[in-house]
Amino acid sequence: MRLLPLTVAPDRTFTKEDTMRTTLRTASRVTPRPEPTRAGSLVRRHPSAVGRWVGAVGVSGFLVAGVVTGLVTPAYDLRREAVSGLAALDSAHAGWMIAGFAAGAVGLVASAVVLWQAVPQRAARVAAGLVAAAGALIGVAGFARQDCSDQLPACKDFGEAVEASGSYWVHQYASLLAFLMLLVSFFLLTRGLRRTGHSPLAVISLTVGVACGTGVALLVVAPPFVVDNYGILQRGVIGALFGWPVVAGILASRAVSAPSTSPL
Repeated sequence: MRLLPLTVAPDRTFTKEDTMRTTLRTASRVTPRPEPTRAGSLVRRHPSAVGRWVGAVGVSGFLVAGVVTGLVTPAYDLRREAVSGLAALDSAHAGWMIAGFAAGAVGLVASAVVLWQAVPQRAARVAAGLVAAAGALIGVAGFARQDCSDQLPACKDFGEAVEASGSYWVHQYASLLAFLMLLVSFFLLTRGLRRTGHSPLAVISLTVGVACGTGVALLVVAPPFVVDNYGILQRGVIGALFGWPVVAGILASRAVSAPSTSPL
């Protein structure tokens, strides 16, 4: 720390008290840098209300589009067919579902920003980064469209999809990677929430992570009892995968805004 030059009047003696007073005055002019808190936590910031609204509206828009578009699309089986089929090249209202994918992508990225600010712990911020990356991949999946509804045997994307286009495979891999990133983020977020005093939210995050992991495994393996209800199961899993980052961010933000005597 650099001390300011001292000017001593010629008619008075420079004392120890003068030195301490000048040092304190100099130190007060130095802007303190944020310091890590205990348990690997970082400085807490108040999340933006706009971010919370954008996250909630964006993800809700995606989920609503997945239901409404399915109801108005001719010959589409909401119970059996996947959400992605609504944005396929042969879908009558593909534009609606593509807009839904875009809204969901924006919602996830906004929720990631809220989580970054509301849960100031390294594991939680890695989780926030994964949520943001998943949002970007969902945006890619929305514009990389399937050829047709891949749950229908007549579609060339059905089964092993040997005749499927490259766009179909981009959609599949982007979606699957986004799901896996969200799953991993839930377990990292569990650690971050617990270490910043949000134990009840940590338990919920762990529970949602386990449930979603089971659901994704069933969608990938697709046993006979899942096939006839694939659309319903997928929508439930997606609702939890996309919805938990939004809810966790909002609840953790309320805890930040509430008065607290905690050093965090």
